[in-house]
Amino acid sequence: MRKVFKNGNSLAVTVPKAYAHQLSIRDGSQIEWKETNEGLLLVHEKRTKKPTDIDPEVARIIKKLSKKYAGVWQDLARI
Repeated sequence: MRKVFKNGNSLAVTVPKAYAHQLSIRDGSQIEWKETNEGLLLVHEKRTKKPTDIDPEVARIIKKLSKKYAGVWQDLARI
């Protein structure tokens, strides 16, 4: 159970740390409230970048490093 508190001209509720971590909610994250038959539902969509959103030059460098250090990545995976 959480207590509502005044924050400026608005009311606020804190998100428990465990839920914030599990849902990747951080300072500045965008959330929505949706009304359901059971009450309000907090909605947070994780925004992940698609491979097509990565700068092509960065993608090229990552590919080059991945090939160069393939053996290292395999060794690390075994640890």
